[in-house]
Amino acid sequence: MPSLLTLMNAAQSSHQRGDFAGAARGYEAVLKQDPRNYDVAYLLAVALYQGGRLERAASAFAAAARLNPKRFEPHKDRGLILMRLGQNAEAAASFSRALALKPDAPDLLVNRGIALKNAGQVVEAVASYRKALRLNAGFAEAHNNLGNALALLGHSQEALTAYREALRLKPLYGEAQLNAARLLMDDERFEEARAMLDGLLAREPRHAEATAMLAQCLAATGHDADALAAAAEAVKLDGGTAQSFLARAEVLSAARREQDALADYARALALEPRNVTALLGKAELLSKLARYDEAIALCDTAISAQPGNARAYFHIGRALHGKAELLAALRSYEKAAELDAEWLSPRLRAAGVLNALGRHEQALAACDAILARSPDSAAAHMGRGDSLRELGRLPEALASYEEAIARAPERASYWGLRGSLHGEMGDKDAALADFSKSLRLTAGGDAQAEQVAADCTRLLSVDKIPAIYASEEELDATRGEVEAVLDSLLECYQAAPAPGPAALRVAEQAMHHLTGFYLAYHQRNDRPTMEKLSQVATRLLAPGPYEPPPRRAGPIRIGIASQRLRDHNGANWAYNWFARLPRGDYEFYTYPLESRSDELGAKFAALGTHRPLTWSRRNPREIVEQMRADRLDYLMLTDVGMSAVSRFLSLHRIAPRQFTAWGHPVTTGSPQMDFYLSSDLMEPPDAQDHYSEKLVRMPNLALYLEEREAGEDPGETKADAASFGLPEGRVLYGCLQSLFKYLPRYDAILPRIAAAVPDALFVFIEGSPAYMTAVIGRRLEAAFAAQGLDWTRHVTFVPRQSHSAFDRLMRAMDVCIDSIGWSGGNTTIKNIRYGVPLATLEGQFMRGRHSSAMFRMIGAEEMIASSVEDYVNLLVKLGREKGFRHHCAETFRRQGARLYRDEGFIAAFDTFLKANVPA
Repeated sequence: MPSLLTLMNAAQSSHQRGDFAGAARGYEAVLKQDPRNYDVAYLLAVALYQGGRLERAASAFAAAARLNPKRFEPHKDRGLILMRLGQNAEAAASFSRALALKPDAPDLLVNRGIALKNAGQVVEAVASYRKALRLNAGFAEAHNNLGNALALLGHSQEALTAYREALRLKPLYGEAQLNAARLLMDDERFEEARAMLDGLLAREPRHAEATAMLAQCLAATGHDADALAAAAEAVKLDGGTAQSFLARAEVLSAARREQDALADYARALALEPRNVTALLGKAELLSKLARYDEAIALCDTAISAQPGNARAYFHIGRALHGKAELLAALRSYEKAAELDAEWLSPRLRAAGVLNALGRHEQALAACDAILARSPDSAAAHMGRGDSLRELGRLPEALASYEEAIARAPERASYWGLRGSLHGEMGDKDAALADFSKSLRLTAGGDAQAEQVAADCTRLLSVDKIPAIYASEEELDATRGEVEAVLDSLLECYQAAPAPGPAALRVAEQAMHHLTGFYLAYHQRNDRPTMEKLSQVATRLLAPGPYEPPPRRAGPIRIGIASQRLRDHNGANWAYNWFARLPRGDYEFYTYPLESRSDELGAKFAALGTHRPLTWSRRNPREIVEQMRADRLDYLMLTDVGMSAVSRFLSLHRIAPRQFTAWGHPVTTGSPQMDFYLSSDLMEPPDAQDHYSEKLVRMPNLALYLEEREAGEDPGETKADAASFGLPEGRVLYGCLQSLFKYLPRYDAILPRIAAAVPDALFVFIEGSPAYMTAVIGRRLEAAFAAQGLDWTRHVTFVPRQSHSAFDRLMRAMDVCIDSIGWSGGNTTIKNIRYGVPLATLEGQFMRGRHSSAMFRMIGAEEMIASSVEDYVNLLVKLGREKGFRHHCAETFRRQGARLYRDEGFIAAFDTFLKANVPA
């Protein structure tokens, strides 16, 4: 038998020649004769590792550690092997055993951190990296890995600080530059990311990954041609692998070349059919294109390749979210969160779904749970703010938005959301400052885009006007400022150069905040103003040309679009317009532009082809193209001016014929809108002067109403006023319209009624936000004082009510007072249904004539006043004379059925559509 020395020499000779298998056999032969020899056992493990026999090497290092429990090296080396085998939890335990023997080893702490991070224990990984840095603050690799873990936790600012410290210590540290650039891109700080990548590529011009990332940065900042060139270069540099096709697909997608992007995803998948990144990237793009079922199928394939892939479930959730299948989307997001406990995005999306479901308290709790684990998550602070905003807790929402901005000040969208909240709270100056910041960040230093950002901020000043006014003088001054801004912008853009990509991005982002909603409540002829607003917005957006496709044979194809295609005043009236048409003659395409839905939303969806298209600041033109692809004959926008998306769509030609109606009863001002369908009973003789569209007077109310849709069962008894905290023995006058409908010029009406009806109590509903209540309270205090009356005796505000509670509140009133100039619509229908007396004064424009039209239709003209004086007298009579109130109530109950099931209107609507269908 050879001696131990002979066997050892032979084994070491094989090891030195690189014959790792021979070396391993030699070391095993030595160990047979000397089984307690730690050094030989350790060399055996090394040889097995070098020979690629990783699982045996891991066992051999464990055996060596048992032979000499005081040596840390076998634990360290076993940990490295276990990481390569993907056994990260076991690797972390092995590094911990090494650290028990050598606690002051920064490299061991970093390796343990990497294993912990890979095992999903990211918080523990951060602690390990920080301990390493306390031992060696100059350890650049530790700073880089700390940045990776912090980024996973959503602590982007801290992560970026860590990457920058790594680069300060090691300026040529390419991995840290890539990581920092990737994080900056995630935070939409593309110019900074590009600078980081340029530095890396200056040293390593053939770095394929950096080139691909540079292409993505260029695409995100509108440099499409340069982006595509860089993406093509990345493909050449790595030889056209699946990864390079993936990178180019992402660039093509950002450049809105979706079909080319899909082709590159197909190339990547042809090379690697089960490449999960490619499958999920293509699925994400298909969801953007509203091809949700295809996206879900790709995600299912990804799950078959990687059953525990959290991102696959996340993208299924996004597709289901897009389809407005909210409960199923919530389950998918929750599954993704379960699979990746440290990943914030599924939890944040789940909170968004909870908000869409109206479960705002649960959404708030979900965001709070995220923040308990990751207090620096800017996205979670934003989500928390969104939930608080939905709950009407606006000051708290503002505080949460501010926390988010403090952590991610370069996120343009965050500033925009805070601006919209400031506008909602009535702080115009703060809103415009935030919009300006948001748009300048979006401009990214481009000179033309910077100018467009300034002009768009001025345009938004037209929109972010007060909802309610302290005086007529304030209202007049505001209107004068609006007209001056629009006139100035029109002059600026008479001959403006064509906008570049950066300028267009700024304009598109600005359009996310432009509605023109409150202008209509000034009670002016808004046609000239809305025409100017539409001209300015169109010149900023520069919509592309529209070529109407040849009409197909078959039924008339109608699209119905709204952000709120559900039970909402802007669209709920429209359902019966289409549901009552001859079904064989029409095909319907419904486009809800938000994920929220309800029972009526489901009924809209059931009309025909349902295409949920969630509007975001990254896809406005994609939505236009997707709608155009359906080759509609007509597009109906139900409520132009109620939301920013309806305003945006009204500026584009999507179908050969486009029309709107009284979801928001004001002209759009857009030349792209052909018809305004209105009520013959509501329109004054000179009404065409109020519309830029061709006015079409439909019979009667231009409504088809069902009694069951008008409100709860009216019952026989008067509702209990005491349940709302209202006193007994008073004459309750319901002033139940939104506070911004009440203009200062009419404040004196109420004290005049109170002087004649001493027991009068005027019941208002509190404004949202609360500042509206304070404004109108001060106005009424002055108006009553001018009549020598104490307003607190005659005016009360009740909290905002649910739908059913509002109905009960109305039924508790003795009389209701219609707001002058913008009368009730749905509320008047309820008054008639419940037999609650209501008087109205007919206004100058259609929006002030809803109630009078209904009264004429049911034969209750005696409730229409001819002047302010007559209106006061009519309301006094209703307050003083119970018999007259009873007569009015009985008239409403007896004759109110005339409002319902107007088949004549449906026949006229059918005739209009067939007469105007494009050839």
